[in-house]
Amino acid sequence: MKRLFIALMILVCLTTGCEDKVNIENLSLSLLLGIDLDEENNLIFTASSPVFSEEAEMKEEDFTTPATTLRKSRDEDDKTLMALTTGGKTQAILIGKKVMQNEGWFKLLDPYMRDPKNTVNARIVMVDGPASEVVQYKPQDKPRLPLYVLQLIDTAARRNITVKTTVEDLQRSVYEKGTTASVTEVRKDDRLLVTGTALFDEEGKYKLSIGANENRLLRILQHEAKGDFQFTFQSLDQPKGEIFPENAYSFTAEKITVKTKTRYADDKFKFAIDVKMRILLTERLFPLDVRKNGRKLERDIEEQLEKQFGQLIAKIQQAQIDPIGLGLYARAFEYNQWKRVEERWGQTFSKADVKVKVKANIAGMGTTK
Repeated sequence: MKRLFIALMILVCLTTGCEDKVNIENLSLSLLLGIDLDEENNLIFTASSPVFSEEAEMKEEDFTTPATTLRKSRDEDDKTLMALTTGGKTQAILIGKKVMQNEGWFKLLDPYMRDPKNTVNARIVMVDGPASEVVQYKPQDKPRLPLYVLQLIDTAARRNITVKTTVEDLQRSVYEKGTTASVTEVRKDDRLLVTGTALFDEEGKYKLSIGANENRLLRILQHEAKGDFQFTFQSLDQPKGEIFPENAYSFTAEKITVKTKTRYADDKFKFAIDVKMRILLTERLFPLDVRKNGRKLERDIEEQLEKQFGQLIAKIQQAQIDPIGLGLYARAFEYNQWKRVEERWGQTFSKADVKVKVKANIAGMGTTK
């Protein structure tokens, strides 16, 4: 018994205690963070934190602070807060478009990658306007703003309206030479809207934005075929109609498979992308016997998708960016040629041949014949 008692005492002494514990009432959890530039290009940081005090009428508090760095802004916030500020629970980092139009903005997020107490799973969002307006937004018919923003982004990503990019994802794409970064884009008018995806160049500088339909195409080209892929087209062979779009139809694409082939010839990279998908019709405003003439509609889908893929690729090549990540295929299958151009891949990719071939198969026409 004496030996057992000694052994237990040794274990107690070696066990990690809660000496540095902090009650949640004494913490200021920065669930939302905003980064802006003012008219004189000075950095402005805005943080939103929940209030856990029962006596407080407002359950959210936000602070806007001019500072030279993110870590310095926390020091400024601590001068007025009654709790210890922490970034370990940050849900989203909202960055103004004006900030992202400058090279080197990514370095501002260094505390989230360097300090292990901070999270790397926070969503990165570009705001088309001041980020502070979103952080300070207090909708009356929504849950707490951090939860609302998080659910809004995740739901839009599942529907492939936008991408979902975390701090860790952004770090990987910024330092990866074979691809360029993309993040969620939002805008605040009377309400908060997910408008699409913001695309960046090799230096991390904002280049252009794409909408929901183009984002779905991008996700397919990235081999990210999870979630909902809804499309609405107007048939090329049907009359448009005077008032109503009588040639319109909608469908869901599922079981999408993508194969990308890479080669180097005629002093340029060439990519052949084959896309196959099952089609479920969800809307059709014109008469058509799908059982007899289904192939006609399949060709219409294939032609329109191939055209839209071509337009998207032309847009990103003109911007000399590669959010698809075709540089990864160039490095994997044509390494010697890739090695010569890896430092200027955006410029090289702008001259590459990229062909997309679509094969559609109608698997369901709905409950109405």
